[in-house]
Amino acid sequence: MLVLLAAALPATANAQLREVFHPKAELPAFRCALPDDWTSSVDAAGNLLLANRGHGANFSLSFVASAQPREALDTLAKAILAQAVTTPWDSREPAEISGYRGFKYTARVRNPNGTEVRTEILLVAVGDRQIAAASMLLSPRLSSADETVARLVHAAIRIVPGP
Repeated sequence: MLVLLAAALPATANAQLREVFHPKAELPAFRCALPDDWTSSVDAAGNLLLANRGHGANFSLSFVASAQPREALDTLAKAILAQAVTTPWDSREPAEISGYRGFKYTARVRNPNGTEVRTEILLVAVGDRQIAAASMLLSPRLSSADETVARLVHAAIRIVPGP
């Protein structure tokens, strides 16, 4: 997958991938490969935020504590998609990240300025106490080339397991 991501990058001399881990001092953690012109930051709630240069592709990655993670996936998806144009989601299908199983939820969400964005959320149970959430938001103004790179970034997200 990383080879495909590297091949999809613009053919400039400085186009490279960099790895981002989150959280840095804990396991499990997300491991992401990003084009070097993407941004990464952690918000006040502890979510890892990723975005392409034009902010037409945005990601939010987090771990959520849950006493029954396998049973809580749909409830968490409904909470995340509370502002969805279609309630609660357009589709739900089995998915996994690094062998952890769960679901991919797709929906159209209206952001605060009224623009509708396409959203894909991967929620997987990690062990018996956590849910990993990887959300991708795609702007309607996103070019097809940038969407291809965003989808490759999304597909290459991994979870480094805990002890």
